Amino acid sequence: MNHYSLLAELFRYPDKNLESSVEEIHSLLKEKYPESLMEIIPFKEFLSTYNLPQQQEYYIKTFDVNALCYLDIGFILFGEDYKRGEFLVKLSQEHTKAGNDCGSELADHLPNLLRLLDESDDKEMVDELAYCLIVPAIKEMLVSFKNESNVYRNILQIVINTIEKEYQGSSLKQFHISTETKDCFSGKASKKNHACGMNQRTQQGMVANPLQ
Repeated sequence: MNHYSLLAELFRYPDKNLESSVEEIHSLLKEKYPESLMEIIPFKEFLSTYNLPQQQEYYIKTFDVNALCYLDIGFILFGEDYKRGEFLVKLSQEHTKAGNDCGSELADHLPNLLRLLDESDDKEMVDELAYCLIVPAIKEMLVSFKNESNVYRNILQIVINTIEKEYQGSSLKQFHISTETKDCFSGKASKKNHACGMNQRTQQGMVANPLQ
C-alpha cells in the first residue's frame, strides 16, 4: 500500500489529477485511518470551489512566493546551518538507492520524502525518517498555520496522524527543534541549535553527521 506516495500527490503543484488523488485518499482514510477522515473534507470543498488556476495560486501563496511555510524539511530542521547540506547529501544517496526520482526539487522536499518512505527497502531508515524527522518538522510547520484557515494545514495533519498511528508505542525519539527565533520560515534570524535523541543506528547512518 503506497499510502505515503498518495499523500505526496497533495503537496505537488495542483494539476488536473489532483481531484482523483483526493478521492483515493478519502477512500484510504475511510478504510485505514478513520480518525483523519474529517481532515480531508476542507480540501475536497476547496477543490469543488476553486478552479485549477485558483488552486495553483493558492498553492503558490502557501508554499512558494511569500510562503506561509516551506516544504523543504531539511530547512525546517536545520535552517541554513551546514548540517542541512550534509543531510541533503545523505538523503540523495537514499533516493538513488531506492530509485526515487526527485525531479526538479531537492532531496528534502516533503513529497520526495513521502515517496521515499514507500520506495526504500531499508526499514530502519524509513522508520527513523518518518517518525524521528518528518513528524517534528511538520509539527513545526503547523505552528505557522495556527492563525490561518488554510486547507493544507489539514493535509499536513493527516500526514502526522498517519505516521504517529503506525509508530504508536515506538521507542524511537523524535528530533527536537530549537531556534533562537519564533519565525522559522521568514528566512531571517537563521541560527538554530538542535538536540537529537535518535538511536545509535540513526547517529551512525543516514543522518549521522547532520544530527551531531
